[in-house]
Formats: sequence, C-alpha cells, structure tokens
Amino acid sequence: MQFYNTTNRIDDAITRQRARISKLEQTGSDLQGNPIKPSLERMDKVMELTFLEHYKFQSLKSKAQSMNRINTDETVTIHNALGMEHNPDNGGWQNGVDLATKVIITKFAEEELKFNIRK
Repeated sequence: MQFYNTTNRIDDAITRQRARISKLEQTGSDLQGNPIKPSLERMDKVMELTFLEHYKFQSLKSKAQSMNRINTDETVTIHNALGMEHNPDNGGWQNGVDLATKVIITKFAEEELKFNIRK
C-alpha cells in the first residue's frame, strides 16, 4: 500500500495546458482558425465560478483527498487556485490564477463528479 505519492499530477497537467495555450498564442489562431485572443477571453469567462460552484469544487477536492484519489501536494495546488473564499474579482478564483490552471481544476472537478455519480 502506498501512503504518499510525491507526483503532482495537477501541476503536471497545468504545465502541459500552459504549453498548449502558449503554442496557440504564438500562432495567433485557435484550432478553428479564429483569432486566439477573443477565444481565450471567452474561455476565461466560461471558467468563472459562482459561489456555489466554488464551494462544490472545494468539497470535491476534500472528498478526493479523503479517498486517497489525490495526494497532499495535489490538494494544496487545487486549494491554492480556489482560495479559502470565492473571489469575484477573478471569476471565483484566487487572484493571479491563469486560464490553464482554471481549465485543469475544472477538468478535475468534472472527473470527480463523474466518479461520484458512478458510485
């Protein structure tokens, strides 16, 4: 039985997502050939969290950790992105949280919801 895994899959996924976004920014176009800046702005808007969504993301994180589905480092990464409280100044996220992080944490929440529904 493994009690602690030092791999931070969340950080790794954020790094990969940042590289994807950076590559798109360099080309100036999204995957459909449209200008990238408006696409990224729309995506950032879509990633905004309501107060209830923020609470649910925190709950999903806590449940995943209690079930050993994520390790302490991954939990801290998620917690740091969300912050203790819903922050309306950055769409419900902590100040300074970038689009790549929002995408990956949202994907994590989606996967956890699917896991919980299957149970």
